[in-house]
Amino acid sequence: MRKIVFVFLFLFVLTACGDSKDGVTTKDLAIQKVNDSKAVVQYGMSRTEAEEVLGKGEDKGIANAVNYDSGVSIMYREDKVAGITLGKESKDAYETAGGFKIGMSKDDFKQVYGDQYLKDMESNLDYAYDSRNKRYLQEKEWAAKSEDDTKIYVISAMFDGKGVANGIVLVDKRMTMTFR
Repeated sequence: MRKIVFVFLFLFVLTACGDSKDGVTTKDLAIQKVNDSKAVVQYGMSRTEAEEVLGKGEDKGIANAVNYDSGVSIMYREDKVAGITLGKESKDAYETAGGFKIGMSKDDFKQVYGDQYLKDMESNLDYAYDSRNKRYLQEKEWAAKSEDDTKIYVISAMFDGKGVANGIVLVDKRMTMTFR
């Protein structure tokens, strides 16, 4: 009997710890190379650290964004990662920390990130999480002014007409609103 209780307790702890649907942290605002979970670029890391994974990028002078090979674009604020974008070219090279990548379906996206999104539109699906108050925002709350827009994390995917992901954005609200 003790062994059964221990097994159930162990399984409960495993499933409770691994569910990103319970909140978003900076660890969720990260990408990794497909098949190499140690090659990670995460929100808040320095440009130097990001370029150790991505290589040297090309500064386009738009929204503090730097484009890298394999369809990755990073938006920097004060030389720290404040936004990550995966484009079509990243399909077989990078995925989010949650395991979502270009080419997957909207249903797959919901499986990874849950059902607490702002609004389900045909062409995109957006999640906004207030890390200070530990809760997902609703559509009406999104437009409201917040104390610190860098503490509201956004996970977004864009989909083609067939519901297949062709863009992914991991960013804070300040970067989405001001590109700074």
